[in-house]
Amino acid sequence: MKPFTIIIIKYAGILLLWVFILWWITIYSSFNIPEFIPYTPVKLYGFLFFGFTLTILIIAQKECLEKKATLSIVNLTLFGVIIGFLVELIFQFILSFTEVSDKFLFFVKGTITMTVFFTVLSFFVAFQLKTKRTGRLILFICLFLALFKVITMVFPVITKS
Repeated sequence: MKPFTIIIIKYAGILLLWVFILWWITIYSSFNIPEFIPYTPVKLYGFLFFGFTLTILIIAQKECLEKKATLSIVNLTLFGVIIGFLVELIFQFILSFTEVSDKFLFFVKGTITMTVFFTVLSFFVAFQLKTKRTGRLILFICLFLALFKVITMVFPVITKS
Protein backbone atom coordinates (compact mmCIF):
# COMPACT_ATOMS: atom_id res chain seq x y z
CA MET A 1 0.00 0.00 0.00
CA LYS A 2 2.98 2.30 0.45
CA PRO A 3 3.52 2.99 -3.29
CA PHE A 4 -0.14 3.96 -3.61
CA THR A 5 0.18 6.41 -0.72
CA ILE A 6 3.09 8.07 -2.49
CA ILE A 7 1.05 8.27 -5.71
CA ILE A 8 -1.91 9.79 -3.85
CA ILE A 9 0.23 12.39 -2.08
CA LYS A 10 2.17 13.27 -5.24
CA TYR A 11 -0.88 13.86 -7.41
CA ALA A 12 -2.87 15.51 -4.64
CA GLY A 13 0.02 17.95 -4.21
CA ILE A 14 0.18 18.67 -7.94
CA LEU A 15 -3.58 19.20 -8.14
CA LEU A 16 -3.61 21.38 -5.01
CA LEU A 17 -0.84 23.56 -6.42
CA TRP A 18 -2.81 23.90 -9.67
CA VAL A 19 -6.00 24.82 -7.81
CA PHE A 20 -4.23 27.56 -5.86
CA ILE A 21 -2.54 28.95 -8.97
CA LEU A 22 -5.80 28.87 -10.90
CA TRP A 23 -7.70 30.43 -8.00
CA TRP A 24 -5.18 33.26 -7.71
CA ILE A 25 -4.96 33.90 -11.46
CA THR A 26 -8.70 33.97 -12.07
CA ILE A 27 -9.80 35.84 -8.94
CA TYR A 28 -6.99 37.90 -7.41
CA SER A 29 -4.48 38.64 -10.16
CA SER A 30 -4.40 41.79 -12.23
CA PHE A 31 -4.28 39.91 -15.54
CA ASN A 32 -7.86 40.95 -16.40
CA ILE A 33 -8.94 37.41 -17.30
CA PRO A 34 -12.62 37.15 -18.27
CA GLU A 35 -14.93 35.19 -15.98
CA PHE A 36 -16.61 33.36 -18.87
CA ILE A 37 -15.25 31.89 -22.07
CA PRO A 38 -16.31 34.43 -24.72
CA TYR A 39 -19.73 33.81 -26.29
CA THR A 40 -20.48 30.88 -23.96
CA PRO A 41 -22.01 30.51 -20.49
CA VAL A 42 -18.98 28.39 -19.43
CA LYS A 43 -16.81 29.82 -16.67
CA LEU A 44 -13.11 29.79 -17.47
CA TYR A 45 -12.17 28.67 -13.94
CA GLY A 46 -14.45 25.62 -14.15
CA PHE A 47 -13.24 24.67 -17.61
CA LEU A 48 -9.56 24.83 -16.64
CA PHE A 49 -10.21 23.08 -13.33
CA PHE A 50 -12.11 20.25 -15.04
CA GLY A 51 -9.47 19.78 -17.74
CA PHE A 52 -6.53 19.63 -15.37
CA THR A 53 -8.38 17.47 -12.84
CA LEU A 54 -9.31 14.98 -15.52
CA THR A 55 -5.70 14.87 -16.70
CA ILE A 56 -4.37 14.31 -13.18
CA LEU A 57 -6.90 11.55 -12.49
CA ILE A 58 -6.00 9.74 -15.70
CA ILE A 59 -2.27 9.93 -15.00
CA ALA A 60 -2.65 8.92 -11.34
CA GLN A 61 -4.92 5.97 -12.08
CA LYS A 62 -2.64 4.79 -14.90
CA GLU A 63 0.29 4.89 -12.50
CA CYS A 64 -1.71 2.88 -9.97
CA LEU A 65 -2.45 0.32 -12.68
CA GLU A 66 1.24 0.14 -13.55
CA LYS A 67 2.04 -0.70 -9.92
CA LYS A 68 -0.70 -3.33 -9.70
CA ALA A 69 -2.59 -4.29 -12.85
CA THR A 70 -5.22 -6.30 -10.95
CA LEU A 71 -6.80 -3.28 -9.28
CA SER A 72 -10.56 -3.14 -9.67
CA ILE A 73 -12.64 -0.22 -10.90
CA VAL A 74 -13.75 0.40 -7.32
CA ASN A 75 -10.15 0.62 -6.07
CA LEU A 76 -9.15 2.98 -8.88
CA THR A 77 -12.20 5.12 -8.19
CA LEU A 78 -11.29 5.19 -4.51
CA PHE A 79 -7.76 6.41 -5.29
CA GLY A 80 -9.19 9.26 -7.37
CA VAL A 81 -11.69 10.15 -4.66
CA ILE A 82 -8.97 10.23 -2.00
CA ILE A 83 -6.85 12.53 -4.17
CA GLY A 84 -9.80 14.85 -4.75
CA PHE A 85 -10.95 14.77 -1.13
CA LEU A 86 -7.50 15.69 0.19
CA VAL A 87 -7.17 18.54 -2.28
CA GLU A 88 -10.61 19.90 -1.55
CA LEU A 89 -10.24 19.54 2.21
CA ILE A 90 -7.02 21.57 2.24
CA PHE A 91 -8.34 24.09 -0.28
CA GLN A 92 -11.60 24.66 1.60
CA PHE A 93 -9.71 24.97 4.88
CA ILE A 94 -7.48 27.70 3.48
CA LEU A 95 -10.41 29.30 1.65
CA SER A 96 -12.33 29.49 4.94
CA PHE A 97 -9.85 32.10 6.14
CA THR A 98 -10.88 34.40 3.28
CA GLU A 99 -14.65 34.15 3.82
CA VAL A 100 -16.39 36.58 6.13
CA SER A 101 -19.54 34.69 7.07
CA ASP A 102 -20.82 31.11 7.10
CA LYS A 103 -17.32 29.66 7.00
CA PHE A 104 -18.43 26.25 8.18
CA LEU A 105 -21.30 26.06 5.70
CA PHE A 106 -19.04 26.95 2.76
CA PHE A 107 -16.45 24.44 3.98
CA VAL A 108 -18.95 21.57 4.24
CA LYS A 109 -20.81 22.37 1.02
CA GLY A 110 -17.59 22.79 -0.97
CA THR A 111 -16.00 19.63 0.37
CA ILE A 112 -19.07 17.44 -0.13
CA THR A 113 -19.88 18.83 -3.58
CA MET A 114 -16.36 18.46 -4.91
CA THR A 115 -15.96 15.00 -3.40
CA VAL A 116 -19.08 13.88 -5.27
CA PHE A 117 -17.65 15.48 -8.43
CA PHE A 118 -14.35 13.64 -7.95
CA THR A 119 -16.22 10.39 -7.32
CA VAL A 120 -18.14 10.60 -10.58
CA LEU A 121 -15.12 11.71 -12.59
CA SER A 122 -12.89 9.05 -11.02
CA PHE A 123 -15.42 6.35 -11.79
CA PHE A 124 -15.59 7.38 -15.45
CA VAL A 125 -11.79 7.41 -15.73
CA ALA A 126 -11.41 4.08 -13.90
CA PHE A 127 -14.10 2.45 -16.00
CA GLN A 128 -12.45 3.55 -19.23
CA LEU A 129 -8.96 2.51 -18.10
CA LYS A 130 -10.05 -0.94 -16.94
CA THR A 131 -12.65 -1.97 -19.52
CA LYS A 132 -11.89 0.19 -22.57
CA ARG A 133 -15.64 0.10 -23.39
CA THR A 134 -16.17 3.59 -24.71
CA GLY A 135 -19.75 2.94 -25.82
CA ARG A 136 -20.85 1.93 -22.36
CA LEU A 137 -18.91 4.85 -20.86
CA ILE A 138 -20.81 7.27 -23.09
CA LEU A 139 -24.06 5.61 -21.98
CA PHE A 140 -23.05 6.05 -18.31
CA ILE A 141 -22.23 9.71 -18.91
CA CYS A 142 -25.57 10.31 -20.66
CA LEU A 143 -27.44 8.57 -17.84
CA PHE A 144 -25.56 10.63 -15.25
CA LEU A 145 -26.39 13.88 -17.07
CA ALA A 146 -30.04 12.88 -17.37
CA LEU A 147 -30.16 12.01 -13.67
CA PHE A 148 -28.53 15.33 -12.80
CA LYS A 149 -31.08 17.18 -14.96
CA VAL A 150 -33.98 15.41 -13.24
CA ILE A 151 -32.53 16.19 -9.80
CA THR A 152 -32.11 19.88 -10.70
CA MET A 153 -35.70 20.00 -11.97
CA VAL A 154 -37.00 18.48 -8.72
CA PHE A 155 -34.69 20.60 -6.53
CA PRO A 156 -34.10 23.87 -8.45
CA VAL A 157 -32.26 25.39 -5.51
CA ILE A 158 -29.25 23.20 -6.40
CA THR A 159 -28.38 25.21 -9.51
CA LYS A 160 -28.92 28.66 -7.99
CA SER A 161 -25.74 30.44 -6.97
